[in-house]
Amino acid sequence: MGSDLPERKSGAPSFVLWAVKDPTSGNLDRIQVVKGWTKNGQIFEKIYDVVWAGDRKVDPETGKLEPVKNTVNIQEATYQNSVGAVELNKVWTDPDFDPSLDAFYYVRVLEIQTPRWTTIQAHQVGIVPPTSGTALGVPQPIALTVQERAWSSPIWYTPSSDARAQAPKGVTVADLKAQGGTALDDAQLKELVVGKILKVRDTASGHTYEILYGATGRRLITSVDGKQPEPGDPFHVDDANSLGAPAHYEIKDGKIVTMLGNVPFDVAIYKVGDKYVGARSNEFGYANYELISVTPPATPDAGVGGL
Repeated sequence: MGSDLPERKSGAPSFVLWAVKDPTSGNLDRIQVVKGWTKNGQIFEKIYDVVWAGDRKVDPETGKLEPVKNTVNIQEATYQNSVGAVELNKVWTDPDFDPSLDAFYYVRVLEIQTPRWTTIQAHQVGIVPPTSGTALGVPQPIALTVQERAWSSPIWYTPSSDARAQAPKGVTVADLKAQGGTALDDAQLKELVVGKILKVRDTASGHTYEILYGATGRRLITSVDGKQPEPGDPFHVDDANSLGAPAHYEIKDGKIVTMLGNVPFDVAIYKVGDKYVGARSNEFGYANYELISVTPPATPDAGVGGL
């Protein structure tokens, strides 16, 4: 752990995974591999459930593993090691390996659910365990149980120069300009996006997004690959805890300026012939966003004015 994989000319790497429970804690729920990689200026991450306790199944539609049974007794602040496993092991081969992309891997081991420390202390003093609190003045929920975990140091993979050279090349802002592309100014951007739904394809990830730019400076992601996004989703475009990752935006200096978490970033849109291509300021000069269509909302009076 903590070292580098050697260069690979063919075949995906395999890893031997092995975990044993802490004798004084809960049984093991599962072993996961967390993989991160970069492509065309974007950062990606995926969690693989590799081996788990019991005969639970992975949902073929969502790809998610059934949760382990919860044995916690909240009133008594206890749990039972009647579920989970004392030991888990498996050899795992990366099913999505691309020898041309930089990547890292680390292992994460989850225990079964056990009482959170606040639940234990509440039982000790004879009060109801808290379910909410504040952090920096903001109300926050407090879980009654937790899944303790351990993780390894990462293993790094760096492609060889030959592997990098064989990788498909992404489109850059320099490529757009070489093709005669020009960046839209403020007036052109406002005409294109304000009060409209933009359907955009991310050429690096393959995902398609529909983004509503409201007339009052609010932006909302209304669709990810044709489905309504869940809180905390959609993928790497935003990491918000609200449905559709709502955020303020403004058009300034030829850019659509909005937020990624609490950090502002901007998007420039270039017109190349009859096509529009977007480039985000935090993707190292790549232009990854092809504009597929622009349409007004179905109910503009009710929908856009409040955004």
